[in-house]
Amino acid sequence: SSASTVANRVIGQMMTLLGSNSVRMPINEATVSGYWSTYTGAIDMALTKGKVILCYWAVSGGKPSNMTNYWNMWTTVVNKYSSNANCYFEPINEPYGYSATDLCNLYYSWITKYTTVPKGRVILDGSGYAQNIPAVGGDSRLTSCLLGVHDYSFFVSNPYRTLADWENHIKGYVGSYASRTICTEWGYPCSPGTKNGVSYGYIDYRASSSTTFFFYYANGIATQLRSWGMGSFYWPGLRDGDWYSMTIKNGSGSGITLSIPNASALNTLKY
Repeated sequence: SSASTVANRVIGQMMTLLGSNSVRMPINEATVSGYWSTYTGAIDMALTKGKVILCYWAVSGGKPSNMTNYWNMWTTVVNKYSSNANCYFEPINEPYGYSATDLCNLYYSWITKYTTVPKGRVILDGSGYAQNIPAVGGDSRLTSCLLGVHDYSFFVSNPYRTLADWENHIKGYVGSYASRTICTEWGYPCSPGTKNGVSYGYIDYRASSSTTFFFYYANGIATQLRSWGMGSFYWPGLRDGDWYSMTIKNGSGSGITLSIPNASALNTLKY
């Protein structure tokens, strides 16, 4: 009941303040083995408010440490939520521990094991850090599934400072599969912070130009997502102490309130 209360306040306000209709929630083996009776309170509440992606996070190494535990976890999750049309399933987040071939085989095993989940509610990350969509999208066994791409400014060692470069960057990750793809992670600073020894104040993302690459990243990726008509999940909608967080939380329990630290960051995401 306490998890349900928090989810009601947090996810409810996120959807109101941000105009969102979806949230992406992490799970792993410990979720089911140790916290399931609590965490389902949050999941169940989230599902009353919009679409929910339940996404597996490996503890380390970009792959499950024990496949038996991995499958047992998913069986519990699927048995509870496969019949809910608002629930989507992401077999693994950023599967950098797999070769492209092994990853596609894992995905095929997942969809053949869990036939009660419609393939249109399964989201398959591209290989690597969800960067190579064609490596998965080109597998004919997986054609009915959705695909998940991630793109961050730190994926480029010397970040670009033009909109066109960032538009082309995510185009390179997605290839010809935009119609099946969701950008399940992207984000940029919404509060002051420091990166690589450089301090940044509040960035005006709706200005006509900027001296920071974050500005060009945010607007370039947003422009390309809108050009495709592609849905996306901002990382993170809420994370305490993270300067990328789109919202800031105050209070606790039924008294939680969220606020927007940077209106221009939200407007770039939305418009």
